[in-house]
Amino acid sequence: MTIKTARRLTTLCLSGVLTFGALGNAQAAQNDAALKALFDQANYWHEKSHDDLAMESLKKVLMVDANNTQAMYLMALWAQQNGDLQTSAQWRARLAQVAPGDAGLQALDNAKQLTQVPQGQLTLARQQARSGNVPAALATWRSMFNGDTPPASLAPEYYLTMAGDKSLYPQAVSQLKNVVMQNPQDTAARVALGKMLTWREDTRRDGILLLEPMASGSKDADDGLRQALLWLGPQAGDERFYDTWLQRHPQDTDVQNYYRKNVGGTAKGAGFTALNSGDTSAAKRKFEQVLQTNPDDADALAGMGYIAQRSGDYKAAAQYLNRAASQGGNASDERKEQATDAAFYGQLAEAQQTLKEGNISQALVLSSPLAQQSGERGMAAKLFRADVLRQNKDFAQAEQTLRNILNEQPQNAPARENLYYVLRDQNKSDEAQAILRTLPASLQQRLAPRAVAGAPGDPIRRQAQQLEDNGSTSQAIDVLRQGVARVPDDPWLRLDLARLLQKSGQDGEAATVMIPAGREGAGTNSLYAAALFASESGAWQQANSLLARIPRAGQNSQIRDLSERVNFNLQMTTAERYIAQGNMNAASNTLKALASQPPKTPVDAGKLARMLARTGDMTAAVALVRDSMKEGVQGNAGDYADQIAVLNQAGLTQEAQTFMSSPEIQSRSTPAQLAGVRNGYVINEADKLREQGNYAAAYDKLIRALQSDPQNTDLMFAMGRLYQTGKMNKEAGVLYDYLMTRDTDDQAARVGAIDVALAEDNVQKASTLASGLRTDSSPERLLLLARLEEAKGNHQQAMTYLRSARGKLVGLESTNGAATPTIGGVLLADNPFTTTSKVGTPNSLYGTALPWQVAQVAREPGSTLPGTTRTDLPVETAQTRALRQVDDMMQQMDEKNGMWLQGGVEIRGRDGESGTSKLTEAKAPLTWSSSPFGDSRFEFTATPITLSAGSASGDAWRRYGSNPLSNAASNLTSAINSEIASVTRTLDGMSTDEERERYLAQNPGASYFYGQDLVSSADFSQFTSAGQANLAALNALGGGTARSYLNSSSLKNSVDQPGNESTDSQKADGVELSMALSGDSYRLDIGSTPLGQDMNTLVGGVKWSPKLTNYLSLIFTGERRAVTDSLLSYVGLKDAYSGKSWGQVTKNGGTLQLSYDDGDAGFFVGGGGYSYIGDNVASNTSMNAGAGVYLRPWHDDFRQVQTGLSVSWMDFSKNLSYFTFGQGGYFSPQNYVSVSLPVDFSQKIDNWKLNLGGSVGYQSYTQDSSDYFPTNSSMQSALEDYVATGFAKEASYKSRSQSGIGYTFRAGVDYNLNKNMTIGGKVGYDTFGDYNESTAGISFRYMLGDK
Repeated sequence: MTIKTARRLTTLCLSGVLTFGALGNAQAAQNDAALKALFDQANYWHEKSHDDLAMESLKKVLMVDANNTQAMYLMALWAQQNGDLQTSAQWRARLAQVAPGDAGLQALDNAKQLTQVPQGQLTLARQQARSGNVPAALATWRSMFNGDTPPASLAPEYYLTMAGDKSLYPQAVSQLKNVVMQNPQDTAARVALGKMLTWREDTRRDGILLLEPMASGSKDADDGLRQALLWLGPQAGDERFYDTWLQRHPQDTDVQNYYRKNVGGTAKGAGFTALNSGDTSAAKRKFEQVLQTNPDDADALAGMGYIAQRSGDYKAAAQYLNRAASQGGNASDERKEQATDAAFYGQLAEAQQTLKEGNISQALVLSSPLAQQSGERGMAAKLFRADVLRQNKDFAQAEQTLRNILNEQPQNAPARENLYYVLRDQNKSDEAQAILRTLPASLQQRLAPRAVAGAPGDPIRRQAQQLEDNGSTSQAIDVLRQGVARVPDDPWLRLDLARLLQKSGQDGEAATVMIPAGREGAGTNSLYAAALFASESGAWQQANSLLARIPRAGQNSQIRDLSERVNFNLQMTTAERYIAQGNMNAASNTLKALASQPPKTPVDAGKLARMLARTGDMTAAVALVRDSMKEGVQGNAGDYADQIAVLNQAGLTQEAQTFMSSPEIQSRSTPAQLAGVRNGYVINEADKLREQGNYAAAYDKLIRALQSDPQNTDLMFAMGRLYQTGKMNKEAGVLYDYLMTRDTDDQAARVGAIDVALAEDNVQKASTLASGLRTDSSPERLLLLARLEEAKGNHQQAMTYLRSARGKLVGLESTNGAATPTIGGVLLADNPFTTTSKVGTPNSLYGTALPWQVAQVAREPGSTLPGTTRTDLPVETAQTRALRQVDDMMQQMDEKNGMWLQGGVEIRGRDGESGTSKLTEAKAPLTWSSSPFGDSRFEFTATPITLSAGSASGDAWRRYGSNPLSNAASNLTSAINSEIASVTRTLDGMSTDEERERYLAQNPGASYFYGQDLVSSADFSQFTSAGQANLAALNALGGGTARSYLNSSSLKNSVDQPGNESTDSQKADGVELSMALSGDSYRLDIGSTPLGQDMNTLVGGVKWSPKLTNYLSLIFTGERRAVTDSLLSYVGLKDAYSGKSWGQVTKNGGTLQLSYDDGDAGFFVGGGGYSYIGDNVASNTSMNAGAGVYLRPWHDDFRQVQTGLSVSWMDFSKNLSYFTFGQGGYFSPQNYVSVSLPVDFSQKIDNWKLNLGGSVGYQSYTQDSSDYFPTNSSMQSALEDYVATGFAKEASYKSRSQSGIGYTFRAGVDYNLNKNMTIGGKVGYDTFGDYNESTAGISFRYMLGDK
């Protein structure tokens, strides 16, 4: 072990022992100031490698406190580190005797064990961990202890390394917790666990709580605690953490300011952070937010002042700062002074601007009062005024002003320099030379007459270069300005000055400086210098014109090289123009011609390669890069940035990294250039992760890079794409608004902001932003404009954009950059044969598409497991993806805005009892749809329908209509006739009257049946007056003895055997008509139940679904609908026995539902109530409620999986599920509950679309008992009398309960035959208990054209 390592370990061990000492019995001794001083002295000498002196200090501690565990621990530790193991053992033994449970004992054992670890491996493991290669570091660690469980001495560092890998973090935390539990006195393990917990926000407070008690005695714990406090997003309850810290570290202003900014004023803190980073727009928004709440907030007022000052609005700055100062506080005086400065420099800037405009007299007037001020402000004004006087030729007054300055500040260099010029202008040469000799040597050299060979401006250029190298760019500019004034014909002086001005953001002045170099009659050097500046400014056409004026004989190799480069970039500009117009074929041809003779410089080669990649020719792009790199390193990392980006885009990251790691490229590049290339790699990786749906990993990559380079716009754009794809539209919008102030040439920020506005349905904002778009006829831009026009309701214009975009993507030419392609001056028709365009798979440089070349079009959250590449998705280039998006949008617009005809056949079969609950339905709906009212769509549907329920026979017949009474009357009639025959036969067979009298006496009432005529059931019908009279007479006969005799008759039929009666076949047919008008948030419809039936009625409804937010909607529904559970509930039936009709139930009511869906997941919750009304059917009411959650764990542009949980509840006031007269024939349970797990899958393959779905769930319900005739009390009373007298089976349906598992299944497929025709089919099955329903159908849709 090295001495340095030992010292480091000692510090850790000392920290640990301080902590445990603080917790042990020596608390009082450690708090003693004298002992603390001795410990500090001991630690000081130990750090200086004077352990002999350090131990002397410890012995003094032990003289005061013989049992001081801290001193004994350090004596043992330092002896051990110095190799004196015997002495170390003695002190350890003494410590163990005094404090057997002291944590220092474990620490000593750990330290001893650590000394036995091979230092080479330990160093290697730490290096691997620092470089981010966690797997290799862990492998090296394990080689030290030959296993998976480290010894206690290595455990803290080992598990901290493991936690550096996000996937291993939970394991590291769990295992380190076990170590702490097993070794509660191991300080290092507890500190490591605390630090590890602070790495994540959800456990950060736990880590702080763990570190806090140890921080006062452990530097490692203290450092970890401080970092955690700076990471923490402080809340009100966290104040105690910061108070405790500041009590121990009262001078730590960073932590104090962090807390104040984030809790004491989050908005202000964000404002000052933005201001410090240069984002004055964001800072202004934050400060204004504060001032809306508190108009007198001093900090926010000062912030607004600083913003105004930066923007040059000194007047406003002074006003804000004065207001801030007037609020008082510690910064009041400082802000008052700043306000005075702002007011002064505002006036001085006004005077300077006046001078620039040539108004010298006004400049003199404005500067006069300013020069009266004292201090630095007065000096600045006097220097300016002297310059104005000199330009006004008032040399005497200028000289006097400058001499007055020098009287106050003899060493004022600007005043001396200006005085030199004034004296020289007055021909006071001796005095001028005397002043010159007092100036710095470098300044003397610049101002003295030239006595060097070469170009006249060379010395000045060298002086300016030296100033620039020293970071004095503004002074270098001043030197060059003066040089140009003195040597106006030196083009290289002008070029140096123009370059520096341009670098400083003064583009206008830079261009003006170079104008004389390109004047008529200019020489070769001047023209070459002017062409160089034009090329560096991207003005390739101007550079070409300047170079063309240089005679060929006067062109050297440098000029010819520049000429080649200018020509190359002119062609590149042409290719870019083609791409902007969407003419990919022309762009590709231009780029291929350039690639045949590739440029020599790595910058140009990179530009060409990126353009090739942009047009989809990745093979040629990679080949060009490889050829360029084979030529050897010819620049720095920045020069090769585009080439590296192409390799990364092609998935050749290892090849890119190998090139960037070469010593030659490293030595030629600055840290900033290397960081720029690394950022490109990070962006590429983050975009891949984003497209895979791994948003968290993408964010982590980008945020780390932004932390190092917070103003990097490329990183910001990547973050914007991530926010937008992740549906964080608010954050994306804020970022794009900021980026629009520094937008790219292709206006990516504005395009992103428009995308966000459209996603938020903010059409007005999108339109406003779009008005700032420059002309660009690329397919991507046309697609964006089409989306905007469609959102505005301009369907025709949107379709025009789409047709133009499609024409460009498939290579059709147009008469101008944005027009729809034509033939012979007539617009081309849309391709009638396909709705999904197919483009051949692009060639791969590997011969086949490897996983990293697969276009990851799955851009939605959860579309795949993190880090997994979706090799199952189609291979797409940017061009084919755009073409697919255009085709999809055209199809959607046709469906939304066009006119179409749709028809089909649908079959529904419900198992059940024939004649009652069984139902077979066949219908053939035919719908004509158009959108004649703007965005509203009108539909008219005619639906021929046929329904069949079969025949009810046997017991089913008995439970149909009024048949229970018919059956009872039949049983009564049969009993009467049987008794007539029996009594008559019996009495006639008796020989004497005595026998007859005795028989009649034994059977009271039998006499009324003797010799009577036989009767029929019609004689006792409940529905005729004669039948009712006969029943009454029978009941009254013999004072009721006849009926009593009959009721007790043994000749009655069994009520359990209803006989062979049956109904006719239950059928119905007709035509349903309906009309509907719908829009984005509403639907109105009205229609009829099948016409052609005895009973029909109007049905319809209204639905309104306003959006509360982008993803949250409230859905109101009011409706009157037919209940289609059975033939009875749907169209009604006629009862043959009573001659009455009943049924045709409608439900009337509404629901209210709250629904959320962000594309990744959603939920719904709602409820409603209905009234059920039918013809001769008992009225009924129901209440229902439902809720559910769902998510789409896998979804992209081609397929989707949705699953979730749904819960529903329903309760009817009455059970009217049956088919006797007055019942409704529809399912009407009490307390119905269903919990189901639905799963749905959809996939699109070329022109096919497949849908599969199903669910499994638990259902439970009860059904109350119900009268056979709930609407007719007389019929019910009669049936109850029949039941009581034994002529009928029952008068009410029994209550019942059922629960169990239910299943559903559904499948569908659609196929686009061509652009206008789609056919499809579907099947479904639903079952629970004895309920089974099957559905099937086929359909077609034919587009009839525009509305």
